Amino acid sequence: MSDPLREAARRQPDAPALDDGGRVWTYAELDAAVGRMAGRLGSLGAAPGATVALVAHPSALSVQAFHAIPRTGAVLAPLNPRLGPAAMERAVDEVAPDVILSTEEDIPALELDPAWVTPVDDLPKATAPNEAAPDPAPTGVSPERPFATLFTSGTSGDAKTVPIHKKALNAHGRAASVRLDLAKEDRWYASLSMAHIGGMALVYRSAQLGCKLIVRGAFSTKVLAELIDRGDLTHASLVPTMLRQLLGERGGLPVPPTLKCLLVGGAAAGKSLIETAVRQGYPIALTYGATEACSQVATAPPELVRRKPDTVGAPLDGIELRLRESGEICIRGATVAPTVVDDGGWFATGDLAEFDDDGHLRLTGRLGDRIISGGVNVDPLSVETVMGELSGVAAVAVVGVPDDQWGEVVAALVVPGPDARPDPAALISAARARLAGAEIPRWIEIADALPLNTNGKVDRGQIRERLTRGYLPAAPQPWGKADSVREEKEVREE
Repeated sequence: MSDPLREAARRQPDAPALDDGGRVWTYAELDAAVGRMAGRLGSLGAAPGATVALVAHPSALSVQAFHAIPRTGAVLAPLNPRLGPAAMERAVDEVAPDVILSTEEDIPALELDPAWVTPVDDLPKATAPNEAAPDPAPTGVSPERPFATLFTSGTSGDAKTVPIHKKALNAHGRAASVRLDLAKEDRWYASLSMAHIGGMALVYRSAQLGCKLIVRGAFSTKVLAELIDRGDLTHASLVPTMLRQLLGERGGLPVPPTLKCLLVGGAAAGKSLIETAVRQGYPIALTYGATEACSQVATAPPELVRRKPDTVGAPLDGIELRLRESGEICIRGATVAPTVVDDGGWFATGDLAEFDDDGHLRLTGRLGDRIISGGVNVDPLSVETVMGELSGVAAVAVVGVPDDQWGEVVAALVVPGPDARPDPAALISAARARLAGAEIPRWIEIADALPLNTNGKVDRGQIRERLTRGYLPAAPQPWGKADSVREEKEVREE
């Protein structure tokens, strides 16, 4: 099995590999540090057949552990340090790790008994006089043994684990590098948790490319803005919420030419947000991906996004993509986990999309989020696109709430823009001109922010609970002409 870090150290030993703000490791230095850590992990039980959980934000030590754990033959299981107590307990029970690793900086904030966690800052010394780096393919490791096991984002119900194989990571790295024209001169900020497939793929791909990885702990909008302004980074991976925060942090400051690409994915970004970012000069690449497919499935480079701010582009090389009659995306290829495919090798993602005339993909929603109101299918993303373009709206999330008459009706949680005080009734009236009857929200609440899960995606379950509690079916609704059930049905069917 290949070891991209060791191979990079042989090719370019003196090239910069890892920057934590206090020190820059060359590839030779990082490879040696990883070898020493792998030697020490063996005395804790890290070996072929074992699973080692890593619960830490991106740092010099956690990146070393990321590479060291697989060198022992153990399976890496990254867990998000931001998980709450109940979610952390479920994750540990599901993974059943033989060892749990973290850093002294991260341990105090973890929802774990500290007695269960070993800090990588001061691992036990190896018993041998010389701590030789373990062979990258320890004896007894099956080639079918995964590199890591990772939780999905949980956008549809509870998250589940997926095996991530080296051959999939290698295939993804090659295809993503071609699509985005990546090179060893790039400097990537590790903005995502390594428990997120985008964060894991980035750490692995950086070694595969031989470029510099910048780590500064948990994501910080201020740190990202400072790195951009100083010209220290060329690339970063963001979810839409991070991009929105970055625009607010930097205001209208010019974007330096050293910034080559902000790769935005993980959730629907909204056309208005992307148009705003592009207009301000940010090089935005839009991507659609899945944990089960080892991150990116389709990606639109910045040049394409400037022309089409609502597309995620064409599938990456080596990935086949087809749409079912319902619009559901199905994918097949070397990056897809073998445990999730049907007999033909296809993985049904649950995501909805359509192709344009150029063969570029446009996301339209998620099958599990689809609202059925009075027998009419409503895709929340379509409603969110319209609502997000209304005056005074900075962000919006749309869900279905139960209704005795219609089964479900559309409800929305709206975050106002700076100094804006949008009126729910006025928003509904403004949206009505651009939405079909069943798409028009029947209930809107205003919030300071959209609730997010630990991967930075909008937590629709939490929003649905909130709006369901607040929804008053008997309350007068500003439906314009719809003064009766009969007329409302006519409006819905327009």
